[in-house]
Amino acid sequence: MRGTAALLAAVCVSVVTALALAFPFGGLGRGVAVVSLCMGAGAGLLAAARTGRPSRKPKSLWEWIPIVVFVLFSLRAFCWLIFADEDDIKILSPNNLGDIALHLTYIDYLANGVRFWPREPIFPGQPLRYPVGVDLFNSLLVLCRVDVFRGLIWTGLAGCVATGWALYEWGGAFTLAGFLFNGGLYGFEVFRTGIIKDYQADHAWKSIPLALFVTQRGLLYALPAGLLLLASWRDRFFRGKPGRIPLALEVLLYGTMPLFHVHTFVFLSLLLGFWFVTTGPRIPLLKLVAWSVVPATVLVGIVCGFSSGGSIIHVIDLTKNGPWTQGDDNFFTYWFGNFGILPIPAAMLAATLLCAWRQGGGNRPAAAFVLPCAAIFLFACVVMLAPWEWDNIKLILWCYLALLPFLWENMIARWPFPARAAMCFALFFSGFISLLGGVDQTHKGYEFAKRSELEGVKTAVRGLPPDAVFAGSATYNHPLLLLGHAMVMGYPAHLWSHGYDYKGREESLKRLMMGGPDWRAVAARLKVRYLFWGDREEAKDDEGYAGSREPWKDECLEIAGGDWGALYDLSRPKK
Repeated sequence: MRGTAALLAAVCVSVVTALALAFPFGGLGRGVAVVSLCMGAGAGLLAAARTGRPSRKPKSLWEWIPIVVFVLFSLRAFCWLIFADEDDIKILSPNNLGDIALHLTYIDYLANGVRFWPREPIFPGQPLRYPVGVDLFNSLLVLCRVDVFRGLIWTGLAGCVATGWALYEWGGAFTLAGFLFNGGLYGFEVFRTGIIKDYQADHAWKSIPLALFVTQRGLLYALPAGLLLLASWRDRFFRGKPGRIPLALEVLLYGTMPLFHVHTFVFLSLLLGFWFVTTGPRIPLLKLVAWSVVPATVLVGIVCGFSSGGSIIHVIDLTKNGPWTQGDDNFFTYWFGNFGILPIPAAMLAATLLCAWRQGGGNRPAAAFVLPCAAIFLFACVVMLAPWEWDNIKLILWCYLALLPFLWENMIARWPFPARAAMCFALFFSGFISLLGGVDQTHKGYEFAKRSELEGVKTAVRGLPPDAVFAGSATYNHPLLLLGHAMVMGYPAHLWSHGYDYKGREESLKRLMMGGPDWRAVAARLKVRYLFWGDREEAKDDEGYAGSREPWKDECLEIAGGDWGALYDLSRPKK
């Protein structure tokens, strides 16, 4: 517990300090990075000194099993998160190809020294609208000469350690198993096929470790921080005990959460709001919120672009697939296929606690968590906080994790051993098969980039302005994006999920890259100075511009070239 609290405090203070210094100093630099990391280290030591020891310890073989599996999964997933195979740079998980590319863009972009608050590198002209806390921390490591790929692996492993401890402290071995092995009925298909694979990959309730924890880097911080807050609030507000962590650390973790993960902040805020209106002690709650409201409000405004992108609230069309069906599935096959029998004991527990709560009795801590989680779950089924429906899984994840300890303590743990074993098998076997199939030795990695290409482009752009806008193919792994340089537009799927209306810019970029009669006017309107031309741009697929007139080759200065392609300065004529 002390180590987790120290690590979270160190990361949080490092990032907040860097953010505060980046504004007056015009961006990040090595001096800002060193000061920020030193401040974070001091905060971590202070947090460790003021945090108590863990309250749970494994007592049986059954409790050690999910711990060992979590350790093995963490080593497999993050030691091979990104790796070199001769000239190829590969990613272990196909789920992570697009995500890690975007994170590399943000890490290198911030480390390049752009002014704060930065513009969006994948959609220049708009403020950056993304909770970049963990990526900003990695930028500090890059500025301190830590290799960017190695930094990704280190922070991933550190996040695993913190998350594992926090999961166990929050709900014991059952909650840790629930995190690792979430699933429904799809994994039982292994008895028919005899093939071990990720059976949940094409369904809504995907494997949490594979589809969320490995890909969503903000969760490396948000999961342990949120779980630590839940454990501390359970003791402080509902058990009459001191919090697991000091109030000052609670304020720090909660008040700065929007910088790391907005969905986690929304979940925690809805939980606090429910407690204030119903069962919680109002004065301590007001004290916590009063200290947190200013930093939280400022950070929400920053990462949401101060509403520059419109509303983040979207109502799901329940007449379409949405949260109720998927493809050809009907209501029942969708829910039980994804969640298995979990809805049955969860509904039974919620109904029992609601009846007892209305009668003025029952288990107060359990009701205080289970009932609002049920309400938030229903909320997430009809209201989206992002254009992509699946992003609501980030809210549903928290409802699930908050439910698990009480499902065990108030229901399953009271059953005889055969019934407990049968329930755990029904809940977790499918997820276990999917997890094993997602990280086994059949996965050799997926090509992501070329080392030689990145080195060549890095040399070519060295010395160019960090905020310069480049024109090139709008693909997720373009070398300019991976090196942290702004392009006219990034990968369309990223732009859509961030809520950007990119269709008009996409057409303008195509006119420019095809070398139409007005290509110079289009370049000026897009504020493009440099144009990249390589294999991606010459390709005949949807991301390429085969058949382009390429007038810049005859009219503009080629400032760099190589096997990777050529870079042209559109503002300077060819000599």
